[in-house]
Amino acid sequence: MTTGPARRAGGQLLALVLVLGCSDGGGTVPNAPDAPRGGVGGASGAVAGGGNASSTGGASVSGAGSGGQSGGRAGAASNGRAGNEGAAGGAGMPGSAGTAMNGGATAGGAGGVLASGGAPPAGGAGRPAMAGTAGASGASSGGGGPGSGGRGLGGAAGMPGSGGAAAGGPGSIDIDNVTASCPGAVPAGVTASWCSCEQWGEKTSGSYTYYNDIWGSGAGQQCIWLADSGAWGVASSHPSGGGIKAYPNVSVSPKQVISSIKSYSSSFDMLVPSAGTYDSAYDLWVKGTTSARIEIMLWMSYRGGAQPIAKSYDASGAVADATNVTVGGHTWNVFYGSNGSNDVASFVRTSNTTTGTVDIKAILTWLIANNHSSYGVFTASYTLDQVQFGHEITTDSGAQAYVLRSFSVIAE
Repeated sequence: MTTGPARRAGGQLLALVLVLGCSDGGGTVPNAPDAPRGGVGGASGAVAGGGNASSTGGASVSGAGSGGQSGGRAGAASNGRAGNEGAAGGAGMPGSAGTAMNGGATAGGAGGVLASGGAPPAGGAGRPAMAGTAGASGASSGGGGPGSGGRGLGGAAGMPGSGGAAAGGPGSIDIDNVTASCPGAVPAGVTASWCSCEQWGEKTSGSYTYYNDIWGSGAGQQCIWLADSGAWGVASSHPSGGGIKAYPNVSVSPKQVISSIKSYSSSFDMLVPSAGTYDSAYDLWVKGTTSARIEIMLWMSYRGGAQPIAKSYDASGAVADATNVTVGGHTWNVFYGSNGSNDVASFVRTSNTTTGTVDIKAILTWLIANNHSSYGVFTASYTLDQVQFGHEITTDSGAQAYVLRSFSVIAE
């Protein structure tokens, strides 16, 4: 498909954890066949930037403090009282595999450790509790998943624990009542450090480049924003009619020969609208010795009749070349075709999801071994040139918000 100027973010990934995302866009729409800190217990996963919540001694309310320890239920406090709400602090220290700290009561407050997040008031003298139950799959560097009482905002290099989304930050995000203008594009609950409504607006932050990328004809207004945490999003208002209008995305360029990649996986957590026509997808680009690149799309969520590129279409839409293929941690229908400039392989998830982890190396390996079509054929000698994540937007229902709360890549 035709896109805007070639966009790449430099830097090779080797045993790195990155917050990143996607570019040119490869789907098509044929004419249609008609946190705050956790509540009591702080269950399963550290609340980024906060201390441990107690299990039975009273909740530590919204007390995200800088340098707080991670963990799940941190042990009961006897006769404890809930701590006062503390000011939000920096990202919490990661827990080792979500292991709870040995935390008793602090002056009769919640079990576990509170650091700079608002100490609990004096209460009855609580006895130290035994070590609390480990929080399953706690946070890695950059923040943890939210506890049961709230939802974290994406931050740098956070991997999701079993408790929810990666990375710490402010509480819940309100994606209603946005406008396709700056600063109105930024949802309530987010503080953005950058916002642009330019057609090719872009922002580089470290190894990551964020693109507004309004490339299709008949586009409406669209604005992209970025928060210091690495969370980013878009508010757009694209009219109906025509094909894809834009592919706002975040991008990184590993430029690594596939055979040399030991592992390459990615996790994401997003908020998407309940109306309109769009797909939210990875866009992977592999390149051989020539200038031509092969596009590999991984559709994680889509609605409104969006269809991938395929060799043929019937009354139901695109016709899959392979169905119910389980690889890379998900089950897909696989389509091959061309956008007129590049061969395209599209993996469309058999059910929508807004959060998950994908083994990208496994996807590439499967394609090398199983793609016997005339499209998108490559070998392990090719280079993984670019990895992107974003939203191919065809039509919006008024001004709509798309938010990527967290996105990470782990490569070796």
